[in-house]
Amino acid sequence: MKKVQLTQPTNTMKSTFLIISAALIMSACSNADGDSNDPAADSAAVATTSATPITAMQLSKANFSHYFTVQGVVEAAQNAQLFPEMGGRITSIPVKEGDKVRKGQTLMMLDSRVVDNQISEIKSRLDLAKIVYEKQKSLWDQEIGSEIQYLEAKNNYESLQRNLETVEAQRSMYVVSAPFSGIVDEVLPKVGEMANPAMPAFRLINMDDVYVKADITERYLDKIKAGDSVKVTFPSLNHEVMTTIGRMGNYINPNNRTFKIRLDLPNDDRKLLPNLLAEINVRDYHVSEAITIPTDLVQLTPTGQEFVYIIDNGLAVKKEITTGMSYDGEFEVTSGLAGTEMLIDKGARSIKDGDEVEIRS
Repeated sequence: MKKVQLTQPTNTMKSTFLIISAALIMSACSNADGDSNDPAADSAAVATTSATPITAMQLSKANFSHYFTVQGVVEAAQNAQLFPEMGGRITSIPVKEGDKVRKGQTLMMLDSRVVDNQISEIKSRLDLAKIVYEKQKSLWDQEIGSEIQYLEAKNNYESLQRNLETVEAQRSMYVVSAPFSGIVDEVLPKVGEMANPAMPAFRLINMDDVYVKADITERYLDKIKAGDSVKVTFPSLNHEVMTTIGRMGNYINPNNRTFKIRLDLPNDDRKLLPNLLAEINVRDYHVSEAITIPTDLVQLTPTGQEFVYIIDNGLAVKKEITTGMSYDGEFEVTSGLAGTEMLIDKGARSIKDGDEVEIRS
């Protein structure tokens, strides 16, 4: 067994021990003095820690509108497929895709030699018939010859005139012309092919006058009218346009119980193309001075009563409310609030009626 040698405490160790003891005694005395001499400070500390931190928003009245969304498509007022009126070999197509053309401009010509020959023959016969008619008329005016000869000459001359008009009209059917000014979007046949009256030859579009058409369910029939404001969004173009309902249809489709609306649109930059998809936000409800609150602040009692919390003299006060329509994350409050209250926002679900609250930024 080893012997343990005890050392005597040095003067330095004694001094350190005395300093630590003195510090502990002074701290204890300080705490005792604070508890007994400053009760107001203790109350303030308790009050500060008991108030629940929240954020708040000041209510005010503003315009409130409700919209519903439907889909529609862009249409052009002048968008046509052009068909040849006659069959025949194509001899000329003086335009190409993308060309701007004016009304009446020639787009395609067909081989019309047979008709041209008929026109030449009729004109020759017409010249002779005219001479015969004029001579018979001159004789008849002088009471020479028979009336039947005069009438036959007259009838032959007039008949050939009508035949010439008919064949010339047929001749024009061998030419395809633009029915309106626009852009040649498609050219389907080629020179040398046979044109077929049952097959389209061109697509001609005028992009100056475009509009959107959409089908609206009949339950909105008494909630919208021509002239109402709408917002049209084109997702493919990331483009929005504000416009109005230009026309409402007068017929309800029995298959889907909808009626049509038409929205006229500006298209100065030619971005809106036929059949482009559009999303239409139609306003069906509007209040000029409404009290609105965020939908996520509305709470429900076990019985289904809606309520929110407001601040009154630093206390949370429960207010039962009635809400109406909602749109874009906002409820319209129809009763229960005056519109001047300070509404508790963040922290509203962690308090109860009568709790002290402290507004934090």
